[in-house]
Amino acid sequence: MANKYPKSEYVIKRDNALLQPCRIGDKIVDVPREQPCNIIVVHGVNDVGTSYNAVEEGLCAGLQDRLLRKFKPGTYRMPGAKDKETLLDDPDAVFFKRDQKEDADSPVIPFYWGFREVGNLTKTVNGQKTDRNGNRLDKDLSKGGGPFGNATSTLPDMWNKGVFAPFDPAGDPLRPVKNGPGRMYMVLAARRLAALVAMIRQYEPNDTVNIVAHSQGCLISLLAQAFLMEMGERTADTLILTHPPYSLDEKMGMAMRTATFVTGDSDKAMEGFYDLIASRQNVHARLQTLVNIVAGVAKSKGTSPLFGKISETDSCGMVHGRWKADADRDNRGKVYLYFSPEDMTVALDNMRGIGWQGIPDAVAYLIAPPPSNKIDVLSDEAKFGPSPSMLKVERMALKEMGPSFRQRVFTGKLRAAAGLAKPAPVLIGQPPHDFVLRLPGEDDHAHVASSGRMLRQSLPQAGQFSLDYPVYRFGIRTINGEALKTPCEADIWGNQVSPDKIPTHSMLAHLKRENRGPCEEVDPIDAATAVASNKGLLVKTVGLPASVVASVERGGADDVSEQDRQRLEVAYNNSQFPGNTNPDDMSRILWATRYKHVISAQVQESPNAARLRWQQEVSPKSFHSAIFGSSKNHQRVTAYDLSIGSGKAVSDPAFYAYLCAVADWRLKKTINIKKARKGILTWSEFLFSFSAFYANEPDWRRQLIVGNADYYSSGALPHGLPLLGGGLWDIVISETISGKRVMSASKGKS
Repeated sequence: MANKYPKSEYVIKRDNALLQPCRIGDKIVDVPREQPCNIIVVHGVNDVGTSYNAVEEGLCAGLQDRLLRKFKPGTYRMPGAKDKETLLDDPDAVFFKRDQKEDADSPVIPFYWGFREVGNLTKTVNGQKTDRNGNRLDKDLSKGGGPFGNATSTLPDMWNKGVFAPFDPAGDPLRPVKNGPGRMYMVLAARRLAALVAMIRQYEPNDTVNIVAHSQGCLISLLAQAFLMEMGERTADTLILTHPPYSLDEKMGMAMRTATFVTGDSDKAMEGFYDLIASRQNVHARLQTLVNIVAGVAKSKGTSPLFGKISETDSCGMVHGRWKADADRDNRGKVYLYFSPEDMTVALDNMRGIGWQGIPDAVAYLIAPPPSNKIDVLSDEAKFGPSPSMLKVERMALKEMGPSFRQRVFTGKLRAAAGLAKPAPVLIGQPPHDFVLRLPGEDDHAHVASSGRMLRQSLPQAGQFSLDYPVYRFGIRTINGEALKTPCEADIWGNQVSPDKIPTHSMLAHLKRENRGPCEEVDPIDAATAVASNKGLLVKTVGLPASVVASVERGGADDVSEQDRQRLEVAYNNSQFPGNTNPDDMSRILWATRYKHVISAQVQESPNAARLRWQQEVSPKSFHSAIFGSSKNHQRVTAYDLSIGSGKAVSDPAFYAYLCAVADWRLKKTINIKKARKGILTWSEFLFSFSAFYANEPDWRRQLIVGNADYYSSGALPHGLPLLGGGLWDIVISETISGKRVMSASKGKS
């Protein structure tokens, strides 16, 4: 049994007034209203919470509209125009960081997670730290969200080995795909998220908890609910999943399938278990896991306070007196899926995620007829495709999710609507309706640049026939999200540079019009990522100045020697930056050829010059953050899908600060305080500020909090993380196309 957290008295409001005798009236000091709920926001892979500013602004604005009372979001240090011209030594510690000011009035808890490399396995490339495989790290040797390529389409794969990337088909320096580390850092993140929900409920059992997640953060959020269900704890009241790569499709294209036979790096704790999850999860496991967790959230639905009893006077002002319960709706116990058919990241052939195509009414898949005892050998389907002996199973997927599951589509596509003469925008919040994923002849990749069309799956086309899927409503999705008071168009185009306005200095400006797509500005952290490999550095052929040529002896028409190349490189850099010894300002001469008195050389730009150039670049937009990164979407839609009821945990300033500290994995143990990074909380500071709360944590949460700090400080995963066994695996179903299944009776702890 966990101890109760201390709840000390605190000053809820300060104000000033002149002390005046015979005054007409007293100074009025407004008492702050209590928060209506707790909202945990979770980012995805290769991310440090870049969209959190938009999310929090939108949620606070939307709750203000909905509850008729004021909110004030926290502020974030966002990159501005001046930042394009400046190189910061540590951009990761500066940009996208939240400043929770005293006058903020927000229920949002930003959650952060990622991968930390072991120190002796790191490298330095062009002034940037990288992990063993070349993935860029920050100055603490960590990567927010972990490498891009390590995203998964199922929950069991978060225990799997890292991605194997023998080559990078896109060759994008901003989002390189390299071999990945073992993925158990995601399990640690899900465990921390589960702990955070439990901490809120320990503070106030009837508090209302929402999770708004993006991309891989959706899978971490789902796994966190499974952990809570296994422990007999209440789950979050509402999950809102945006752009999840979670997939109900066990198939993938040949190019992607070939890469799965070799894997990336592993986690030591998982040695001896990998064989159980070595091949892809089958459709049954994918669907049943989602059904189980949605049912668990519905079962955990909070009932106190009664929704109809919420009022300004009885609920400490969390709603305005003009708010009426019968004009709103109770969203406790629900799971919302926000998907976008424009999302070309979740459309990747090895993903085919529900964040791109939604949940179909029905799915079909093949199973081996019973009995089947040879589970240690690849099935015929895994090797060669469907066997004649395989049995076809059809399941009503959306119906199995139950009435607590709702999905909304965010799209810029035009579709026919009743009463309209021509196709029109698809409004979010109209009464439940059908959405056709792809019309005959519709190119569902044309909205992005040509580089974003490779290795992407096409949406199922309405009216097509497929042996692999039920004919029933093929290519059609039931949009069953509740009607909104004010239906609205999706904002998926915000903050983008249109194809006809790409800057002339951009590398994308030379593309043909049909190969261009919408773009986004490159932020300083991504610019640093771009120079962490030589792919991000430009190479130009130049004629060297006479002063540089004079540094070597004259000769015939041939390539210069290695010794002369080095002399030319030194002379060239001295001519560009006299007296500068910073290696990151130095260009490289890759080779040089002499033509009588002239030397032509291939010069690679310096890392710092490349960073500055990238900070002024744009990159093709994939639409993977189109829903999540728009404050308008959250103001008009998400805020109305949140649960409200009680938010006492985030209304207590001291405990709110504690929750935010635990929610941020960047908690560093350091002996030398001078080596602490600005903006990164140290373990000693954490204990000094929050020891009263930390001391009252149950043992499993104390071990998790300190274990996370150890991981962020050393790269060593904490002991005790769940493995492939225990009651969790009655909730998370793991069954591969090769027939292997994880059983609950297996060993369950690392």
